Amino acid sequence: MFFRALVWLPALYLLSCVTAKDPVNNDVNAGNVNNHDCAAGLTWCGDGCVATWADDRHCGGCDRPCPQYGTCVSPGVCELECPQGMDECPTGCAILDTDPANCGVCEHACNTGVACAGGQCQDTPCLETVAEAEPVVLPADIVIVIDNSGSMWDEAESVQNSMVDFVGALTASGIDAHVAIISDDSNGQVGVCVPPPVGSGQCPYDENLPTYRHVVWQVASTNALELMLALHGEYDDWQRPEATKTIVVISDDNSAMSSTDFYTAMIQLDPTFAGFKFSAIFAPYDISYWDCLQCEIDGTCNTPACNACCGTDTLLNLVCTPLPASEGTVYRELVTATGGLEGNLCTQDFLPVFQDLATAVVGGARVPCAYDIPAPPEGETIDYGRINMDYQETPEILPEPIYHVPGGLPDCGPDGGWYYDANDPPQQIKLCPATCDLVTASTEAIVKVKYGCATIVR
Repeated sequence: MFFRALVWLPALYLLSCVTAKDPVNNDVNAGNVNNHDCAAGLTWCGDGCVATWADDRHCGGCDRPCPQYGTCVSPGVCELECPQGMDECPTGCAILDTDPANCGVCEHACNTGVACAGGQCQDTPCLETVAEAEPVVLPADIVIVIDNSGSMWDEAESVQNSMVDFVGALTASGIDAHVAIISDDSNGQVGVCVPPPVGSGQCPYDENLPTYRHVVWQVASTNALELMLALHGEYDDWQRPEATKTIVVISDDNSAMSSTDFYTAMIQLDPTFAGFKFSAIFAPYDISYWDCLQCEIDGTCNTPACNACCGTDTLLNLVCTPLPASEGTVYRELVTATGGLEGNLCTQDFLPVFQDLATAVVGGARVPCAYDIPAPPEGETIDYGRINMDYQETPEILPEPIYHVPGGLPDCGPDGGWYYDANDPPQQIKLCPATCDLVTASTEAIVKVKYGCATIVR
């Protein structure tokens, strides 16, 4: 019995030294079986393998981001490089004179809503002005391309007359519209001249900047979409990034460029056209010579008894013949894909499309991108070093700070922020373009302008 006990003692000792294999990187990555096959030295952090000894988002472990101005260095420690005028604190770089979380000295936090000034916590809480997204009439950029080919000869007068309806609908709507037309001018046989008040009223020199630009170019039967891309540089400085975008083509032929190729190329060329609406006035179907010849035989050509796409070709002095060159199938595809409107060129059905241009841009909700600086409480003055902004995408989401950009618009960059206008003293706070795009994208956005607090600088 004693002998058997001696035999088992070494075995028990060995068993006591053996434990279950620990998960890889268990201290920082518990629960990830086999470390998701990450290479040696890398750690799985939810969305990929990272080097926790050099990754600013996962420094020393998953989801341990370095603070602003911090860089992750080996073996996984955030190293701060604070700009001039800022001090290094355990939580990051701070301006001790004005930082309510590090007021006077690091980690000396003021009470909630209490500002820090001169390194001392102030008793006056932040006051604020709140702006919530409200429905507005959105500005509209409209580009119209008009076919000037010989086959449009018989429609040319109708197209020119339709410009009066277009101007009338646009003016009556009261929307802030910029219009660009790519077409030959009225010196050409099938060109156009836009009447006032949109156009200048001086034909053929009808351009009336900044609201109306006439890109004088003879548009062929099938290249309207290609010219829209090729001539982009002639009208891109006229358009506005925040405006809705609508494209209109008037043609009696089809496009040589496919609808998918045009859509893709347009967005790649100018991302502000994302979400554009495409409308068109074109031939709704193909019609044969025999159908029109029957009208000639019956003596019904150019009457309601004959197909509207048949008529006497006044340019070639032909008997009753198909007026459109081809059905606009590509244009119909774009209309359908973008929620636009189509008009029937054969029946000269222009007005519904023009009325749609004048009404479809009304709607949406957005917060403004410029704010009047609020008046201070009675007996106090504005401290322009103590104004802040924050943004909520929806009321349910916690607010995020919008950082001040002291250098103004030229220094905004892709990270955005806010800056003061050029007045002295400032009268408005303006959002950088990137931030303006961000806050106006949400129909439930809330932007708060606060004063009486230390300004947060990116």
